[in-house]
Amino acid sequence: MTLDPDTVRLITALVVHVAGGLFVLETMVRKDDRAGRVWALGFIGGMIATEAFIVYTVSEGSWWPLAIGNAAWVACLGLLWLGCRVFNGRAARRPAYVLGATVALVFLAALIDVPLEGAWSGAWVMFAANAAFGALGAFETFRRGAMRRTRTALGLGVVLALASVFQAVRLVSAVTLGTEHPVFQEWVSSGLAGVATICLSIVAVTVASVLRAEQVRLRGTEDSTLMAIAPDGVLLAPSFSRVLGGRLMRANRRAELFGVLVVRIDALSRIATAFGADEADHVRQAARAAVRRLSPTTAALGTDDHGILMLAFQPSSPADARQLAARMHRAMLDQMRTAGVPVVPPIGMGVSLTSITGYDREALIEAARSAARRAMASDDVTVVVAGEDDETDQALGQAVRR
Repeated sequence: MTLDPDTVRLITALVVHVAGGLFVLETMVRKDDRAGRVWALGFIGGMIATEAFIVYTVSEGSWWPLAIGNAAWVACLGLLWLGCRVFNGRAARRPAYVLGATVALVFLAALIDVPLEGAWSGAWVMFAANAAFGALGAFETFRRGAMRRTRTALGLGVVLALASVFQAVRLVSAVTLGTEHPVFQEWVSSGLAGVATICLSIVAVTVASVLRAEQVRLRGTEDSTLMAIAPDGVLLAPSFSRVLGGRLMRANRRAELFGVLVVRIDALSRIATAFGADEADHVRQAARAAVRRLSPTTAALGTDDHGILMLAFQPSSPADARQLAARMHRAMLDQMRTAGVPVVPPIGMGVSLTSITGYDREALIEAARSAARRAMASDDVTVVVAGEDDETDQALGQAVRR
């Protein structure tokens, strides 16, 4: 059976509206998490795209439905990627700006390309954007955070990866052969794109619904008191992020100083290769024990998605924060020597303070991570305070250049 392009567009619109509409309706009638709301916006973008393409078909070449459809379809895949980032607990503000700029570029591309008769206006830009966002979504699903640890997300990652490859093939074909070439029309035309959209919509809605249900079951709602804690008392990444956010909110209201300490341990993989995984785990546990022993009573100790230790604490001053990090560094080295580890690895301590970085949770954590990386790369510095030591490094660099 052969379906004409108009029938494929109608079937695609029907499937996208039914599947996406159910997810949006479920999002509206229940208290949902941020990832679910972002995914719902993505499905709304898909609905708008299918409607715009149908209007374009019956409007005899009007430019505006095609421009809206291209932009909405790019927004759909981009929002699916952003939803994956939010589900993994990662920052989405700057990526959202990138997505908005890309959607605007796709819309403008259709306006610029209108005088070219017989061409698909803005097609190249749309293909490239869809391929990029599909690849980013698949990477977020396979390689990062909570989605990497659940098999449920595998289906969404596979579909996003296939969508990225399909859009990349369309881009290469359009650039080399043109959208009117028989090879393009037979193998990567809008009809096959409609079938791919149907598969993406069904799988994405199913997986997103299951992931949302699992997240509610495991983490509770946003105001839940349930916490995920490792056997040694260290908070897992979602729980640490929630605790840090609450304390920063209270500290911000009272204009109090608050800090984050990131402990970065190098050469664990090389220790595992040389002495075995048990010795590497021995080093890791010795470091965790030292951090727990010296942590202030009111501090919260946790890890990120990569197992790096992070401490949320309230110092009396920036000097107090630096002294705590230095004491903790010495205690970790002593603990490892006492525990008889085969090799004492380099340890970098990065501190970020609200007086310098502000009270934004993601910015505070990222500043501490960056400071820890600089401490690890330095030969004579073990503790780096984000902001303070940055200015010192710049002044020294300028002095050297002079």
